[in-house]
Amino acid sequence: MLEFGLHQGTSLYGRTPQDALRLISVAAAPGGRSLEVLWTICTHLQGQGYSTVVLDGTANESADAPGLIDLLEHNLWIEAPQGESTQNEQLLAVLPAARGLATLAPFERTSTAPLRGLQPLLRHYAVVVLYAPIPVLASCLTAENLASPLLLLEEGDKAVMKTYADLKWLALHAGLAGTVVRLAHGQRQRAAAHQQLRVLCECADTHLGRIPRTLALDPDRPADLQRLTLELLENAETLAPAGMYATLPSSRDTFCAAHFATSH
Repeated sequence: MLEFGLHQGTSLYGRTPQDALRLISVAAAPGGRSLEVLWTICTHLQGQGYSTVVLDGTANESADAPGLIDLLEHNLWIEAPQGESTQNEQLLAVLPAARGLATLAPFERTSTAPLRGLQPLLRHYAVVVLYAPIPVLASCLTAENLASPLLLLEEGDKAVMKTYADLKWLALHAGLAGTVVRLAHGQRQRAAAHQQLRVLCECADTHLGRIPRTLALDPDRPADLQRLTLELLENAETLAPAGMYATLPSSRDTFCAAHFATSH
């Protein structure tokens, strides 16, 4: 599906890390629609010049596919692409992250803000997109996280209840509300989408005491998808370094990343 290459290299030290790293979280779901939404968001981010890295919580790290767990265990950091490659949607960094994200679960946490630890590791990127199933997102996000995870409301009779169950999980385990997107082609589908979203909001309000933010978007209209991306960026969680400068790894533990992710 998505591939990531990591090779050993050297880097210059004494560079000032970025002041902050923006975090966007997207819920993974069975089927390819959530992956399609993820790819679209990242394409728009890259096109706007925001170097983006995806932490893929649906993929396990391994010797052949190193990822987040390697960065966390060895205090490594990766270099973002520079220049024109930043705007190339075909050049997207994707890190397997299932094992790494598991270490950020509540019973493994050594910090009340575990995601802040991503900032020194990914500091040369502008945006990190956390892509994982709802239980994984809820395990490493907390009520202090300001950005709402993005959930995709699918079509079908059971779609509303499935999305409600995800919203309930977020509320109970992370104290968070979600932002729900329903993709709709044309005016007829848009009307049906608004009806689904209305039922979902009524259900969430009645049983959870909170109403999620909702959006009905036409995937055939680039302006709709561009608006979604900009709103996610504006409302993204900011992962600021703990101090004026984040702690840098030693020279023997520095890696650079060559990124090549393609959609299959």
